[in-house]
Amino acid sequence: MIEVAGEDVRTRVDVGFIALSAGMVDQAAGVFDGVVAARPDAEAGAIGRALGHLAKGDAEAAGGILRAAPPTDAVQSFLGLAYARWGMKAEAREALTSVLESPIASPHAELARMLLVDMDGA
Repeated sequence: MIEVAGEDVRTRVDVGFIALSAGMVDQAAGVFDGVVAARPDAEAGAIGRALGHLAKGDAEAAGGILRAAPPTDAVQSFLGLAYARWGMKAEAREALTSVLESPIASPHAELARMLLVDMDGA
């Protein structure tokens, strides 16, 4: 495993998400690959990689990455999004509902709620 200081990993995560928001999907992928190499069990690298695939329209690849990640509320929220874009509505609903049923108050619950409302309106 590559030894990278925590602050350096956080900076790389920030750079990766900035690159994604600027449409620099390929560059962001490289950044998030480095994050995953440094912290394979952290959710940020998996989420960043998955969002890159979603930006390219590859919900199946995004879902695969997120299914392999630890099932945190953040991961489950984005997995629900990937499933919804992949056309797997039942799986999307299950992932998103798990976030809403989490005993820990999470900011990801609002994202899950909004995605469920969007699915019900579609």
